[in-house]
This record gives sequence, structure tokens and C-alpha cells, in this order.
Amino acid sequence: MTPQVQITTQPSLLGMESSRAQILIRQPRGELEIKSPRADMQISQPRPEMQIDQHDAWRAYNGGTALEMNRQIYSHMPQLFLEGLAKRVEQGNQLAAIHLGSTIAEVYGGDWQRDPFVEYRAPASYDNVNIYVQPHRPEINITQIKPEISGQSHNPEIDVEHGHLNIFVKQYASIQFTPPNIDVQM
Repeated sequence: MTPQVQITTQPSLLGMESSRAQILIRQPRGELEIKSPRADMQISQPRPEMQIDQHDAWRAYNGGTALEMNRQIYSHMPQLFLEGLAKRVEQGNQLAAIHLGSTIAEVYGGDWQRDPFVEYRAPASYDNVNIYVQPHRPEINITQIKPEISGQSHNPEIDVEHGHLNIFVKQYASIQFTPPNIDVQM
């Protein structure tokens, strides 16, 4: 038998320990400020125009102007004259027939009232006053004012906690030779 050398090997073993890195990110909210001033608004309402025509009412009340009153009187004078003339002719015919039994007292006795005069006033009516109204639309002027917007952003806040990696040797590699037992007897 031949002597043999015994070789024993031991591999190297590496150990690792690690922890995760941590990142913490915070982002504060931005600040936004909006100012919206009121629009400049101007409104004006012109007064309506009103005209009151009461000329016909004054004509019914007092005959109107002197010229209108005279026209009314003179336009009815021929008719009034003819009525008066007809009355006098009839009275004259009654006096002419006095022999038939009419007396002067009977002819002129009933004539104690005054003869009617021309009505120089216009007829009275609820419609004698005319009212005219001219309304006006309101005048509206609006000047728009833009809103004032201001914003402020905040940078993110980042905190990093680094992880670690630890590599170490748990077992070193080794080779061991074990020689055979040799008997040296010679």
C-alpha cells in the first residue's frame, strides 16, 4: 500500500448584514392667496320725462284762452241770433192775433227768463287731462377688475437615513494536509 496524503479543505464563508435605506419626503402645502376686488359699477337712472296737457280741462273750466272763448261764442252767434229772431217773430205773430183772444200779458208774461247765452266752455270729461310719460333706461357702466392671485410654493423636505452593508468573513478558507504515518524502520 502506498502512503497517501490526506488533504482537507474548508471553504471560506462570507457573512452579510444589511439594513434598508429610508427616505422621508414631506411637501408642505403651497400657499395661495386670491384677492378679488369688486368690479367698479356705476348705475345712473335718468328721470323720466313727463308732460301733462290740461288744456282741455281749462277749456271745460273757464273756456280756455280768450281767443278760444271768442271763437266758441262767435261760431254760435248766428244760430243764437236765428233762435232769438224766431222767438220774436212768434211773439209778433201772437200779438198780431190779439183779436183771437191773446193778451199782451200772455205773450210776454212767460218771457221773464233771460235768453240762453252761448256755452263758451268745452264739455267736461275725465279724459280732458292727457299725461305723457317718456321713461329712460338705466345707464349701467361696469369696469371689471382682474383678481390678484399670488402663490408661494415650498420645496420638499427630504430626510435620508442611509442603510448599511456589512460584509465579513465568517470562516476563512483553509487547506490541511495530513501526511500519512510512515514507519521508519529500516
